[in-house]
Parts: sequence; C-alpha cells; structure tokens
Amino acid sequence: MSQEFLLISSNPDDPAFLAEVAGAVDVKVETAPDPMDAIELIGKRNFSGIFLDVSNLRNLKDFEMGIQKQFGLLGDHIQASRFHFISDVPLGEKRDVIQSPFFGSFFQRPGIAQVEVAGKFYGRMIQANQEQGSKVLENFLGSDGGVQSLWLDRSSQKQEATEAVRQYMFQGKVPVRIANTIANVVDELLMNALFDAPVDEFGRPLYSLTSRDAERVLKEQERVELRVGFDGYYFGLMVNDQFGTLDRNRLLNHVSINYRDKEYKPRQGGAGAGLGLGTILATGGSLSYHCEEGKRTTAVLMTRVTESYRDFKSQFRFFSARFYG
Repeated sequence: MSQEFLLISSNPDDPAFLAEVAGAVDVKVETAPDPMDAIELIGKRNFSGIFLDVSNLRNLKDFEMGIQKQFGLLGDHIQASRFHFISDVPLGEKRDVIQSPFFGSFFQRPGIAQVEVAGKFYGRMIQANQEQGSKVLENFLGSDGGVQSLWLDRSSQKQEATEAVRQYMFQGKVPVRIANTIANVVDELLMNALFDAPVDEFGRPLYSLTSRDAERVLKEQERVELRVGFDGYYFGLMVNDQFGTLDRNRLLNHVSINYRDKEYKPRQGGAGAGLGLGTILATGGSLSYHCEEGKRTTAVLMTRVTESYRDFKSQFRFFSARFYG
C-alpha cells in the first residue's frame, strides 16, 4: 500500500482530520485545494487514498470532467475504492454523489470536538478494511475484541442469532436501547443475506418474494456467517453470504434514502429486501460492504458504544461500498 493520501479540499477543518487519519495508518498527506492541481498530481503519483470535498457538487463535476479529459476511461490508479467523499451534510441530503463513478466511501465532516476520535477511528477502519474485508473485525478490534463466529443452517436461526447478539451486548453492559438498536441491524443484514443474496444459475433471485417468516433448511451455498466482537468501546458485526450478488446501484439508492430523525425499525413478515440501510446510518452505525462478484458479499457494521443514546446517535459515521470483479 502506497504511503500517501491526497486531500482535495479548501475547507480549513479538513487537514486536521486527515492528519489524524494518516497518523492512525502511518501515511503522509498531500493537500491540493484546487481539483485541477489534484488531477495533475494523480497523474504523477499513486495515492492509496483520495479524500475529496463534495460539499459543493460543482467541484465534484469539474473533477470528474477533468479526470476524464486527462485520462479517458478510468484507470487502475483512480479506482473508486480509493476515494473518500467528504460532505457538510449526511448522505441522505447529498444523494447526487451516488451517481459519481468515483463513489467509494462517504462521511459527513466531523465537528471540531470529534476530529481526534473520528480521525483515529476512520484511519483504523481504512487499515482494517484491507484483504477485501475478510478480517475487518479482527484487524480493527485486535485481541481485545473477542470476535466470535457462527453459521446459520436454517432461515429461522435469524431470530436466534439476533437474540444471541442482544444477549452478548447485555453481558458487555451495553445500554439496553443501544443493544436493541444494534440487534435490529443484525436482523436487517441477516435478512438481506438469507432472502436477497441467493440466486439460481441464471442469476435470478430465489427468495426475494418469499415471506420473511418462511422456514427453510439452507443449502451449503446459502449458509450465512455472522461474526461479532466488542472491545469495551467499539462493537462490530459482520455478515457474509456466499453469492456476491449485491447490486451496487440498488445498494446506494437504499442507503442514501433520507431517514433523518427516524429510529430504525425492521419490517416484519413481508417479502422483499431490507430497506432500512439508510436508517442504520442515521441511527449511529458505520457500514461497509465488500462484494466479490459471484463469490461473496460482506457487510460490516462498526459503532462506538456510549453511555447515552444521544451520544451514540450523534457519533461520527461513514458508509463504504467496494466491488471486486
């Protein structure tokens, strides 16, 4: 991994945040407030991460046009997975950015009081997200995280797994309301893996119209893995399916729906994809997805556990989606 980040921003608060991010992963930072100057640098150097201020959409469009003019079709050195969009508002209020070919990760600029904690958290997540997401929890939480894993063999185990995670958090003295919120996320992510991911040999969904309450024994490829870990400060969970059928446009559309000031509640019983991803972000969790086409989709939730729900909900968070052919 190249040891250099590029910051494309004229916002005076962003260098301090990037300094914390870079310090967490031991890389250097180059700053280019002018997007055109940044494009010239991108042509000369191989940046491992490119942080772009998209608060003004005009800057994003100018950057996209400049890249296409200088490099033509996207090359390996400007992959979307290397881009981190910085915004002054949440993703639900900046939905146009999901149309960008460079959309990879997105976060709302943290307040001054959050810069140090948020920067270190984001840096650790960048480092943990290597290996296409396969060891995110272990890499982030370390030996204190106590990461545990289980495989679901029946669709009805979704409820059992959700309750097991809730009890795991209670044992870790996580406040009840926060534990219940995270358990709801487990339900949502497991639902997507169990009912939306499986397809037949022609790529047609097998269970997207099946009742969520339907009981079935999972075939070998349909088995779903759940991992959880908690180091006393950060809680993480991962859901793996073995299909790799996640649709990028559909995911970005769902996760960017504006559910501001609404608490996440899972849909009950009915068929269809879990559409509560936008509310997961609004509630206090950071989400990252890794999809290896035709092989695996990994969904990861990482969140800081606080004493108050207000602090939990207002914490710094991000969204990331990486797709591998």
